[in-house]
Amino acid sequence: MRILLGVHQFFPRYYAGTERYVLNLARQLMVQGHRVQVLTYDFAREAQQALPGGRMLIKEYDYEGIPVTAIAHKDFPDFTFDLVNEDFAEATRQVLEDHEFDIYHCAHPLRIGGSMRAAAQLGLPTVLMLTDYWLQCPLGIMLRTDNTQCSGPDQGRKCVRHCFSNRELADFEARNAAARELVDSADRILSPSLFLIGVFQYSGFLPEGRVTLSRHGFDYSLLTGKTHRKVDPEHITIAYIGTVQFHKGVLTLVEAFSKVAAPNLQLDVWGGCFHETDYDNQVRRVGSRDPRLRFRGEYNYNDLEMVLESTDVVVVPSLWYENAPLTITSSHAMGVPVITSAVGGMAEMVQDGVNGLTFTPGDADSLAAALTRIAEDPERVEQFREAIVPPARLEEEAFRMERLYDSLVRKPAPSAQEGT
Repeated sequence: MRILLGVHQFFPRYYAGTERYVLNLARQLMVQGHRVQVLTYDFAREAQQALPGGRMLIKEYDYEGIPVTAIAHKDFPDFTFDLVNEDFAEATRQVLEDHEFDIYHCAHPLRIGGSMRAAAQLGLPTVLMLTDYWLQCPLGIMLRTDNTQCSGPDQGRKCVRHCFSNRELADFEARNAAARELVDSADRILSPSLFLIGVFQYSGFLPEGRVTLSRHGFDYSLLTGKTHRKVDPEHITIAYIGTVQFHKGVLTLVEAFSKVAAPNLQLDVWGGCFHETDYDNQVRRVGSRDPRLRFRGEYNYNDLEMVLESTDVVVVPSLWYENAPLTITSSHAMGVPVITSAVGGMAEMVQDGVNGLTFTPGDADSLAAALTRIAEDPERVEQFREAIVPPARLEEEAFRMERLYDSLVRKPAPSAQEGT
């Protein structure tokens, strides 16, 4: 099959969880004999060519053997709010017509929502993966501008009240209509967590049964099969692995760690901060007071085994309703227990007191109590490790996608009597 995978941003400039999901899936589908290409948005504008009309730019490149088509506007539109941009839709139509794909799988519609419209207009079978809340939340993560969790948009009323006082309710009515256009155009909608499905159903964006649960697989080729070290009660290494950004809750972890005086704990913080340098500096200032804390900087995902083999417990302290954090999947694949915020898909992956611990998101005292339990009873780590169910293999996920794509490509067109 000729498969197009769409994502709002991509390697090498962007490398978070959704980008990694697309990269891994593309690689494996290519191994299985399919022709795969990635469609993305590009802010770099390096060596780009103008498309007919002059409003859009295009650049094609390879990343680790995967062909990538990056499209950008000559002048940036309002991506924070708008779901479908007609200029992007027209540019995507040209790409789809030039390459004659069999199916389009959109992993995130931010910035590239117009590609869903283009695919629908050309009658191309389409799969949409929900990875966050952007279709109903212009901020994407249902975390208000005052940094409190949001219970839902209430048709845009809460958005105007708490986050977008410069907008009218009519703006959100139009945005909701565009969101429904996108989901209605998809032949199949997928979600990596039950929580995410529930949120969209609760808010009325998607009816029950419209979304299929599809857990992410893990690329076990990254692992050499080493047996993880047995925990040393005198030297327990706790680690944060990800990006140092506010919504990731890293400051909560650093503050919680400083509240635990246990000399047998050490904290390693792995990851860069993208553009949130002020937040990164704040985290470092607080962390600099504790000699047990080390800032390890950015790491190469392909060296994840090296990072995790020196780690006893991973902490995922996110403030927002994360759905299927790659960090938890990776840690469990390596047999490393996780302490995480007790919300969203995180609470689906980690059962408190069974294969890890959970705590109240944003509550340093709650997280400190969980860390104290580990410090005072290191045997818990081994007990949690034994209870971990390893995630499915990447190959299994790709085979599932392959069967799904095939069923949609082979689906007979409706007759004139049946309608469209």
